[in-house]
This record gives sequence, C-alpha cells and structure tokens, in this order.
Amino acid sequence: MNWTLTGICIAAMLFNTFAEAKIYRWKDKNGNWVYSDKPKKGSQKVKLNAPMVMPSTNTDILQSNQNTKPIAYQASISSPSHEQTIRENTGTVYVTGQVTPSFHKGFMVQLFHNGNAVGPKQSTTSFVLKSLSRGEHKLKMAVYNPQGKAIATSPESTFFLHKASVANR
Repeated sequence: MNWTLTGICIAAMLFNTFAEAKIYRWKDKNGNWVYSDKPKKGSQKVKLNAPMVMPSTNTDILQSNQNTKPIAYQASISSPSHEQTIRENTGTVYVTGQVTPSFHKGFMVQLFHNGNAVGPKQSTTSFVLKSLSRGEHKLKMAVYNPQGKAIATSPESTFFLHKASVANR
C-alpha cells in the first residue's frame, strides 16, 4: 500500500512538471517551423491543449552552415605530356586525364581535340584518339557536375604526332 501511494505521488509530480512545460516556435530562414523549450528572439509561445512529453533537443544542428565552401575541382591532361612528340604511324594516341579531388558519382568528363568534343561525356578520364594526322594537336578536358554544368577545365595541352613519311618508303 505504501508503494502505491509513493507511485501516485511521483506520477502527480511528473504530470505537473510536464503540464507547466513551455514550448516556443519560430520560422527559420528557409520558412520551416522550429520548436524548442528555449525561447529565441521572435519566437511565439505554443499553447498546449494537453500535457505533452517532449525531450529537450539541441536545435543547433538545424542551422545551416553558410561557411561551407564549394569544392574546387581541377582537371589536367596527364598523358601525353605538354609538348610531347609521339611517333605513331597508325595515328592512335591514348590520352589520360586527372581530376582532383576525385569526382563523385554522376560527374562526367569530356575530351576536346583541337576545340571539338571527342565523343560523348563519360565517367572515366581515359580516351583513345584514332587516325590522327601528323602535326600539332591540342587537348583540353572538361569536368561536369550531375546537373551538366562545367565545373573545371584543364589547361590546353599540345602534343606533336610524327608519322613515317610515305615518300621515304
């Protein structure tokens, strides 16, 4: 009997504590309602119709961090190196690029040869150029985000292709 009376007293005390709880609300900068037991400048007190059990929660995580810098991607042509001379009679040249930091899923790259796109955008930085003529060739590589916006472009790289002359055969 004594435990029952103690239990009723504890329940009554908890009920009164929660019945007196004050809840406040305000809109954040994105227009979303934020609720807390701690008032903030411009907040409104919420009228509770029934006692409510609501744990205290730190709402600081809801604040967006405006100091987040976008990632600055950089692209470069790794091979052939700038101003390299390649001797290849078939005119086939393998091109590799590098993107730093490593790009994420959904990002694409595209190679440009003498100002023209070489094939569609792709998810790897390895390319094959076939049947190139002898002489000077210029390469650039562009990196695109998932929305298709160019976010980085490599510096232009030049290489020279030498082939055996038909006159020397």
